[in-house]
Amino acid sequence: MKRRDFVYRAVLTGGALSLGIGCKRKIEPGTDKEVAQQVSMDKLPVRTIREPEREIPVLAETDVLVIGGGPAGTAAAIAASRTGAETYLVERYNHLGGLWTGGLVLPLLSTHAVDKKKRQQQVIFGIGGEMSKRLIDLGMSVHEVNPVVDPEAAKYVLDEMIREAGVKMLYHTWASNVIMDGNTIKGVFIESKSGRMAVLARVVIDCTGDGDIFHLAGDNYDTMNYAIGLVHRLGNVDRINKDAIGYVKKSIGNETPLKSVNWVNMWGKENQDALDVTNLSNLQMDYRRDIWNSVLDLRKTPGYEEVFLLDTASQLGVRVSRILDGEYRLTLEDTMTFRSFSDVVGVSGAWTTMLYKGRKVPKSERPCWQIPYRSLIPKKTENLLVAGRCFCFERELVEDTRIIGTCLVTGHGAGAAAGLAVKENESPRNISTKKLKQVLTQQGAWLG
Repeated sequence: MKRRDFVYRAVLTGGALSLGIGCKRKIEPGTDKEVAQQVSMDKLPVRTIREPEREIPVLAETDVLVIGGGPAGTAAAIAASRTGAETYLVERYNHLGGLWTGGLVLPLLSTHAVDKKKRQQQVIFGIGGEMSKRLIDLGMSVHEVNPVVDPEAAKYVLDEMIREAGVKMLYHTWASNVIMDGNTIKGVFIESKSGRMAVLARVVIDCTGDGDIFHLAGDNYDTMNYAIGLVHRLGNVDRINKDAIGYVKKSIGNETPLKSVNWVNMWGKENQDALDVTNLSNLQMDYRRDIWNSVLDLRKTPGYEEVFLLDTASQLGVRVSRILDGEYRLTLEDTMTFRSFSDVVGVSGAWTTMLYKGRKVPKSERPCWQIPYRSLIPKKTENLLVAGRCFCFERELVEDTRIIGTCLVTGHGAGAAAGLAVKENESPRNISTKKLKQVLTQQGAWLG
């Protein structure tokens, strides 16, 4: 591992580092005493401090750096490492899988869709397909279409797959800023219990879900408010006594590979800003209270006395926030008309009804759809790729683009592209898409 000194000069302005986050300060009349008043994040004062210049140690110089270990980031890191590129993966939590595991969003959507001959077929292959098969082999997956997995088994499988691929893992680590040379990203600053450090890389992949890296790099994007929820699991669901006097059927979620455990989804409040930390904090507390009280009420119902709250997700169910302004914006029309792309990196499926030209098209009729490489490439920033729920697409596609299967496909595509760019000593935006498709095919991906 190479190390060298790196000096970064940062002047934080415009409220990026404010005194008294979440409050405003005023001077009491006739005194010099400051009084804090709570306000929302959108009313923060433009009061700043200057961060002192300091030398930041470089933890590593690597070929590929992946930020975010959700489904997209895990697939990206494995794909990149399998090309022979030295790859680091940075994850803020203590597990891989993101919302699929820690968020308890357990279905692997969307594994199937309709082909041109109107046949229902599997579309998720490659690294995502490997993950699914391993979970099936462990007996930790139920349903062939859109399988529901056990989160702890999935965490284990993903850990083992990155270990086998030779990925260098950094858990409990947060990406806090980017290192830029003009419009070229050179690396990322990270924060952890070891302090502030830098990781330099030839290619960086933003798999943060919220587009944190392309935001910090200064690239263009759109933002979208949406519903945010919080998933929980119930235990002892196999001990419900339907013969109890006064029993009534209650909603108890959906089955998991553990016969005694169900997972319970929550749509949550609509039109929520996932980039407002005060809002996220308030939702977290409100939802946990709501879940606790709902389980208490459930246990008071005859027949449900032994059911208990097993756990709540370790992270909120953020569905979308930033959406990249990339080289190509995937459209609803593309996904409903079998559009083919010369730079396709994978195919995703359909899991829900979609409104198209005034008609509600059920998932049983929805076509499989290709994802072009250009939708993973920012317009401005060089040496940066984007995968996961924040790649470039029309808002109307949010229900398809944010799901686990699509994240796995875009992650696999971005990781393979990053590895190829390193191997060819080329910018990611200039690599041969013909060679990229060859790499993806060799790694088991299905391109339609």
